[in-house]
Amino acid sequence: MKVIEHLPKKVKFIMGLSFPLINKIFPRKGFVGGRIGYSKEEIFKWLLVKKVTNWDYRSIAQISNISHPTLVRRNQQFEARNVYQNFFLHLVKKAVSLRLIKGEKVAIDSSFVKTYSSKEEMGSCGFNGYKKSFGFKLHALIDVTTKFPIALVITNGLMHDGKLAIPLMRRASRYLKKHGYILADKAYDDTDIIAWIMKRFNSKAGIPMKKKSCLARGKKSRYGNLLNWKLKAVGRTFKKSIYKLRTEIERFFASIKRRFHLGKEQTRGIEAFTRNAYLSLISYCLNKFYIVGVRSF
Repeated sequence: MKVIEHLPKKVKFIMGLSFPLINKIFPRKGFVGGRIGYSKEEIFKWLLVKKVTNWDYRSIAQISNISHPTLVRRNQQFEARNVYQNFFLHLVKKAVSLRLIKGEKVAIDSSFVKTYSSKEEMGSCGFNGYKKSFGFKLHALIDVTTKFPIALVITNGLMHDGKLAIPLMRRASRYLKKHGYILADKAYDDTDIIAWIMKRFNSKAGIPMKKKSCLARGKKSRYGNLLNWKLKAVGRTFKKSIYKLRTEIERFFASIKRRFHLGKEQTRGIEAFTRNAYLSLISYCLNKFYIVGVRSF
């Protein structure tokens, strides 16, 4: 490894951590001859450094003395063998044990990320007329008290947000408290979602109602006569002090895009986007742990 006198603080932050779990998730094969390869934990660190700095592979290769093809190949293997996914789940469990996830008030939303080429790429599934671009979506559920992510799903850029609400809550169900609040915007205004929240968690949904449809224009009722307002109001909370907490998930998405460079990578396709999203999310979580003094994972 080349000696660098002055490294950015974010690089020193990553290099000061240890990740013994990586070698357990992706164990080394028995010796079959030839040169013993680089430690997977070391490569994992340098891939995180690449993410937090947004340096290209060749810059990382020059600093780490690990070849460019090795970094690329190992990154692909980590994603294919679910190393990133399992490591993220480990971080979530650790966060629960440290009370970084309380599960009393959570929020659901998605963030659209444009394709690098600005054209259709594998997995983008067509042009998004609302965003006026091709892209992918990162759907997430976070604890709004600590802004710690609990579950995520990655889809094409055309997937409707409401279809991922219940799958996200299922993934996070073991960490969500009963009699709490689940917050989302109007895109999730669906009676099936509200009913599921009431039945599964006995919680309140902080989801505003959509305005009356075009079929109900001219009617006296503010929300139209298609669905009775009182029936739709069952299972919801209209407290502004609660609903305003939903904006924490917008700050979460802003952070992983601005500080951890999600969407700025020069890669193409949904598989590459999945790797980038998990590395951004893991870097974000490691920063949360660093603040409370955790250095080993």
